[in-house]
Amino acid sequence: MKFAAKDLKLLMLPIAACLALGLAAVALYFAADRHLQDTRKQGVAIAAQRTEVQGRLNRANEEEREIKASLQQYQALAARGITGEEKRLDWIDTLTAIKSERQLYGIRYSIAPQKELDYPGFAASGGVYFMTSRVKIDLELLHEGDLLNFIDDITKRSKLYLSVRSCNIVRTSRTGGGTVLAPRLQADCVFDLITIRHTKPA
Repeated sequence: MKFAAKDLKLLMLPIAACLALGLAAVALYFAADRHLQDTRKQGVAIAAQRTEVQGRLNRANEEEREIKASLQQYQALAARGITGEEKRLDWIDTLTAIKSERQLYGIRYSIAPQKELDYPGFAASGGVYFMTSRVKIDLELLHEGDLLNFIDDITKRSKLYLSVRSCNIVRTSRTGGGTVLAPRLQADCVFDLITIRHTKPA
């Protein structure tokens, strides 16, 4: 089939329209592909943001749980009177009461000046200061059970946090005659009396 020049002129417009539509289709394809890539990037970014927000939320929840646990511990310490100024007189009264109730023979003690707690690896923070007073106690005992009862009593009844550093027991040369009871053991103990303060010590 032969085309005359007149026929070619008539086909120019449809050919141009086909070329234009083809170019438009190619442009639309690349535009759609670019939009799809942008959408995927946005999806990745949104997912990353969601993960970050979820991580922050999880950390906030964990911090809230830690704060609640710390608050409960602090309230328990405050209820025991461990926070604030050191209450030495109360502690001495507790010693006297235990000596009388347990019928201990002799208690001698010395209390060193209060200072900041300096245990290895321990570091206070958050405006809280841990203070300690080193206490040395000498006890005259009938038997080892007296010492265990003494430590148990003073730990439960004292309004200070008590940390036992050491206790040494030696047998003395004294012995009871007949049915008379007399102390046969000597215990030398070292304690730390610990309090918590919110003001920096002088």
